[in-house]
Amino acid sequence: MIKTGLHRLARMAGCTVALVAGVLLQPVMAQTTASGAFRNLAAIETTLVRGVTTKADVRRQLGIPNGSGAARFAHVGDDEREIWYYEDVAITGAKSAEQVMKVDMRQQIILVLFKGEVVDGYLWTSNSGAASVR
Repeated sequence: MIKTGLHRLARMAGCTVALVAGVLLQPVMAQTTASGAFRNLAAIETTLVRGVTTKADVRRQLGIPNGSGAARFAHVGDDEREIWYYEDVAITGAKSAEQVMKVDMRQQIILVLFKGEVVDGYLWTSNSGAASVR
């Protein structure tokens, strides 16, 4: 029974590795693959107004956060701030050459800080570049 279970597990793992390798070894990726999306990143500076924008406004603008947490900042009286985390990772292209997978990607992250029920600030970053997978 244990031997059969291990054999089945090994076969499933082999199928998974083959599937992932098949996807990664495609000569050219024709479409963008993304983990999530900001609905309107260009409008962040005008829609996230400190002391005015509410949590409900942020949810309408950015959707449900990918994660949340809290932070304390000594220079603002050691008050705790709630933080909502959003990310958008997109693979915009990929190709294989000489046993190396070249991947074009974009990653955007935004942290929204709240004091009570309103926005107290935000931080966002975006990068794009290439990575190699061997």
